[in-house]
Amino acid sequence: MLNKFKLNKIVQQCTLLSGVAILSACSTDTTDPGEKSVNNDNVEVVILEEGQTADDILNPGDNNGNGGDGGDGGDGGDGGDIVLTDTPETEGASLFVRANDANQNIAGFEFCCGGYDTYQEHEFTNATGDFIELDGGFWGADVAGHIGERVFSSYGDGYDSDDDTTAAQVGASATGSIRSPEFTIDKKYINFLVGGGSNQYGSANTTSVLLMVDNQVVRTASGNNQHNTIDWQTWDVTDYQGKTAWIEFVDMHTDDRSDAGLAYILADEFRAADKAAVQPSANNIVKTSATLTSAPATTGEAAFVRQTDVNQNIAGFEFCCGQFNSYQNHSFRATGDMIKLDGGWWAADVTNHVGERAFSSRTDAFEADGTNLGWLGDAATGSVITPEFVINKNYINFLIGGGTNQYTSDKATAVVLRVNGKIVRHATGNGEENKVDWHSWDVSALNGQQAVIEIIDQHDAAEDDGSLAFVLVDEIRQADRAAAQPIASAVVTSDSGHNQNLVLDLGDPNPFYDNGEYYIYYLENLGFHSWAMAKTSDLLTSSFPQTVLPASGDASKADQWIGSGSVIKAQDGSYHMFYTGHNRDLTPVETVMHAVATDNTLTNWQPIPADTFSGSDGYSDFDFRDPLVFWNEAESKYWMLITTRYQNKAAIGLYTSENLTSWSAQPPLYTETSNLNLEVADYFELDGTPFIVFSDQRDDSRQVKVLTKQNDAWVLANNSALDGRAYYAARTAGHADERLLFGWVAHNFGRKDGANPDWGGDLMVHQVKLKDGELAVDLPEKLRTGLAKTMVTDSVFSEGSASATATGFDLQAQSLTTLAASDVKNRWSFKLSSSNADAKFGLALVKPLAEGGDKRAYVELDAANNQAKFYFNADENNQFNPKVSLPLDAASGIDCELIADPEAGVAALYLNGYRALSFRLYELKDYQIGFYSTADAVSVTDLNRYSH
Repeated sequence: MLNKFKLNKIVQQCTLLSGVAILSACSTDTTDPGEKSVNNDNVEVVILEEGQTADDILNPGDNNGNGGDGGDGGDGGDGGDIVLTDTPETEGASLFVRANDANQNIAGFEFCCGGYDTYQEHEFTNATGDFIELDGGFWGADVAGHIGERVFSSYGDGYDSDDDTTAAQVGASATGSIRSPEFTIDKKYINFLVGGGSNQYGSANTTSVLLMVDNQVVRTASGNNQHNTIDWQTWDVTDYQGKTAWIEFVDMHTDDRSDAGLAYILADEFRAADKAAVQPSANNIVKTSATLTSAPATTGEAAFVRQTDVNQNIAGFEFCCGQFNSYQNHSFRATGDMIKLDGGWWAADVTNHVGERAFSSRTDAFEADGTNLGWLGDAATGSVITPEFVINKNYINFLIGGGTNQYTSDKATAVVLRVNGKIVRHATGNGEENKVDWHSWDVSALNGQQAVIEIIDQHDAAEDDGSLAFVLVDEIRQADRAAAQPIASAVVTSDSGHNQNLVLDLGDPNPFYDNGEYYIYYLENLGFHSWAMAKTSDLLTSSFPQTVLPASGDASKADQWIGSGSVIKAQDGSYHMFYTGHNRDLTPVETVMHAVATDNTLTNWQPIPADTFSGSDGYSDFDFRDPLVFWNEAESKYWMLITTRYQNKAAIGLYTSENLTSWSAQPPLYTETSNLNLEVADYFELDGTPFIVFSDQRDDSRQVKVLTKQNDAWVLANNSALDGRAYYAARTAGHADERLLFGWVAHNFGRKDGANPDWGGDLMVHQVKLKDGELAVDLPEKLRTGLAKTMVTDSVFSEGSASATATGFDLQAQSLTTLAASDVKNRWSFKLSSSNADAKFGLALVKPLAEGGDKRAYVELDAANNQAKFYFNADENNQFNPKVSLPLDAASGIDCELIADPEAGVAALYLNGYRALSFRLYELKDYQIGFYSTADAVSVTDLNRYSH
């Protein structure tokens, strides 16, 4: 046995020499408080690890998640042998009963067929979500291990409403929760059968059975991911004798393939007994309190590190003075105003801070050109997402201060932990302006999982809601001891609130369609361009982006940087990713790499180094990138299109394979005389007509273009550019009835309107279709149906002579009218016409300025020259202005649709359902949008405006 008093004295008296495990000036005995000599036969000498304190040794925490000071902590029993029963199905008594019919076995779910809300009619309570639809116990004939006839099933039969007369399975995507009747714990054990998903309480996508005592979760149990199989589990509840309790059934898994677990829960036969069905598992104990460390600032380790400098304490925000984009240059991802922050903020005036710096969402900021913006202030909004890390300790400890609005608020000042893109923990500030306090999350249920922490400030201080409009954070650490008692309400168990608006700051998108969803794989617009992914089914919202294939960042490896590629579902049903490895200091500079999916989430990929190859048979190995792989049915082979060079020309190269492992070079599909390249080529067919789309890298013709096949040759189509130069790196995905084109609208340097374009941008999605036999782009039908709430179309500003009509406006020559600005995604439909077939007119975008005057931009439709162009006032001839050519006849009229996304700062005008003109406008939310005329009168008809 360890003599704690003597150990404490030894720790106080002994010094660990720097870098050497030697104790100096340590006595073999010591003195007790009465100054009497004490023999030290039972004294252990312990050398403290870095960050460890004497308190950590004297009051050891239980690292397997079984307890802590002041909590139930142990196995719940008296330490004696656990007696197992051979007949758990009859041992003891039903755990809970129906007051109106004590003989009915509702604890075995032997009730059914009451229609909508059957469970609550049988004295279960607090039904949420789809559980209110359940029709009682589910017929268990196909469930291995069931007792009696019926079981609890979260995917079972149900009804939509009281009026519904046809039962149907609610399905694995159903979510909800429900409580059993209350009962008194009067036996040592609770035995029951459970199956389905394995996500315990505290995990993302919880599928669990919970024991609730004193309104706290004290025990949890889940299935083992075996389909339609249930097994016995036992909770030791000795410590809760005499307590009132209930069972809660929770399924928050939407079957969205965000993890590999089954998306439902099964349960059966809950019984109270003095013999256990099986050995109770320590993993089923939910701690109600934690053992605290006395030195949280040094206990454990930094929660995450910087890829290029693991010794820099970015988890303590000890970096600074990189000016614009400092956070993204230090492995974080930043949105909104946070991209302007100058790194960690000097925290001398912040009580309890650690080190020199802390995160502040309102601190010093810079423009990209080095302009010092000074103190950004409370109006700043945005988010900062940490590098991904593996949870390997029981707690995440951090300091937090500032605003108190939870992540669910539209003025959130919060910190959240995300696993599989889902929010699993949350915290807010303490309401203090210059003070941070320790906060701890119990993450023992998440051990071994990948995670990120998101710091959120959506409070722009425009309205005073009583909360501070900023957030402070410092010293995020993982440890096996808590810095403060974890708060039960910090655990997020919900099937909603995890997604985001579909706004992606990205490099090249590489979309893939599967199982009714678009998987938008893309190059991260930061770091070494790791691959990330977000899913969408409606083009309005998406899952939270996750890094799915990290670049190594290693200067000695071919994948130091990674580039574009593609994902394919092979003929055998397996999933494969092909991508570019890039390292300018190696030969070859660029290689094609191969990885395979390890589960159905399509977020976990295993590279196959042996399959790496580069250009051969006349193809360049310097430019050899953007592999597009698909099954060519006519050729009965896999084809791979490659961005490369061939005989000193820009080429769309071709390789073929029968097995996705060995590839053979074939003659290029298309070449051009160009000093640059034909990037991210894509091949698809619409109604049997093949097309190739590529992005022309040359500055003077940088557009997404289309090739058509004439005889056996690929040639540029008429009006070959699908959009203007702001739109780039576009590839398609979809199915027979819908094919979408995913590209980016270029950022400008410094994220400033009017500056020159930069690499990467914000996502813009067009729909491709056939129009008179040609490839056309149009507004996606999903956005027409998703943005259907009518908005006001009244004029708020006019110049010249503009008058409202029944369906729009009439503008005389040299006139202008605008509608109100909007800060939400909105779409427009209208028709523009003039008596002069060659008239020039278009859209006017006007931002009123507080000091008077305004900023203006225009989308000019020049029918005489068959061209549409976007430009800022007085900058009409800028070579970087996006423009697109197409037939225009003002007398016949031009059918237009506009999509405006203020959050992303991008918009696109669709013309005659044939071509698009995308443009960048960071301040779009402040711009009124309307119409203008030049030398000829213009009519605006069939005007409508819609939002979500």
